[in-house]
Amino acid sequence: MIAIYARQSIDKQDSISIETQIELCKKEIKTNEQFKIYEDKGFSGKNTERPQFKALMEDIKNGEISQLIVYRLDRISRSITDFSNIMDILEEHKVSFISANEKFDTSTPTGKAMLYIIMIFAQLERETIAERIRDNYYSRGKTGVWLGGPAPFGYTIKKVSKNAKKFSILEPNKDIEIVKEIYNLYATTDTSLGGIAKTLLDKYSGTMWNNIKLSRILHNPAYVKANADIYNFFKSKKCTITNDITDFTGEKGCALYGKRDRGSNKYRSYEDMVLSISNHDGVIDSDTWLKCQLKLQNNVQIKNTGKGKHTFLTGLLKCGYCNYSMQVKTYKDKKYLNCTGRYITNNCIDKLETHHLFEIENYVFEEIKLFVKNFQNLELSDKKIENDNEINNLKIELHKIEEEIKNIINNLSSANDVLLKYANEKIVELDNKKIEILNTINEKRIKPTNITIPNLDDWENLSNDVKKNFVNKIINRILIFNDAIEIDWKH
Repeated sequence: MIAIYARQSIDKQDSISIETQIELCKKEIKTNEQFKIYEDKGFSGKNTERPQFKALMEDIKNGEISQLIVYRLDRISRSITDFSNIMDILEEHKVSFISANEKFDTSTPTGKAMLYIIMIFAQLERETIAERIRDNYYSRGKTGVWLGGPAPFGYTIKKVSKNAKKFSILEPNKDIEIVKEIYNLYATTDTSLGGIAKTLLDKYSGTMWNNIKLSRILHNPAYVKANADIYNFFKSKKCTITNDITDFTGEKGCALYGKRDRGSNKYRSYEDMVLSISNHDGVIDSDTWLKCQLKLQNNVQIKNTGKGKHTFLTGLLKCGYCNYSMQVKTYKDKKYLNCTGRYITNNCIDKLETHHLFEIENYVFEEIKLFVKNFQNLELSDKKIENDNEINNLKIELHKIEEEIKNIINNLSSANDVLLKYANEKIVELDNKKIEILNTINEKRIKPTNITIPNLDDWENLSNDVKKNFVNKIINRILIFNDAIEIDWKH
């Protein structure tokens, strides 16, 4: 029996219909032998997962088919590997193959050779088209337009026209206030993703909140007011950035796109991803966004912290060997600290010993008393960024200086003594300028404000919230080593 196979992905005006394919195939039948029609409508040729095609291959393996006729080779498959395997099956069961459009018959040696040549070019065409589409996609991304798909929560897709061309951008809607609330809660409190989800479920009806949705929002750079710090963050993650650092002015959001490895954590690795400045305005300041990334990345949440009930040092304790957060574990009514990164990085395995929580708390408290005593007559201050635009411009200038120093160093290998002399002088000049900029940035960051010092003589009776609030105003982090504890003070 002769088999006629026809396939069409989708209905298009410029694509030949299944009915027309079948009629053209019938014209290739030169005998009175019976024929059977197999047709798959709405199925791609990128693989062989098609119901009627599977039925056809079963009939071939059962010896029911003597000849297979198709309109074109790509109706069978667009993959040369799949097609080669199919041809092996046809040859094994002595089934000849005819393509009506390409006009060849595999019952002849010439026809078989032509078949493989045409399949090679068919796959080349498919890969070329895919590459062209991908390049066009990335090229459009560089212009800052929205590349498609649903808008991030809090934004609406808006169609605009420019120079007679239409494109899409993002526009904030009423839900953007919820996004701001989510970032503020996660960056400034110890509330977990689960706790934030519960808060939102109680407060806002009509939307389902869970950890996955919140994580997606908190990782999305579409919300951030992208400045030099955001540029450096993604650069450190080996992400491809299409814009120069001077475009990161602290106003616009970003678009992150590209093919992710499904087997890897898409938020842990930004390699092979592309970041572009978008046309829409960001809504979250860079400091808040980066705080959330650090908390998400290092899992800076002590188990069941809620309000930090285990210790007033919640969120400050870090492993001195790998910089991952320390987690409180309870065993027989005693509390210990374990490194959360010991199974993620090899830096602290078999290095960091177990520490008793109360010993760490006592040590830090004694250091706090000394710190307060030394600064009792001085005005303590919170470091708060002022004049963001000016500071961002300074950071951009700092980045350019570092790049210039790097370029000079990279070219020193081919320099003679004279060039080395001038190169050293230039590096010293740039380094002095770099120090000057860093000092200027630090000066502009400091805004004196009074910090209320609690009664340290009554420390044991103070609530955890009062202790935490004070400690977080004076300490950046606490590094735990086997034989030492290092406190990074804010002042």
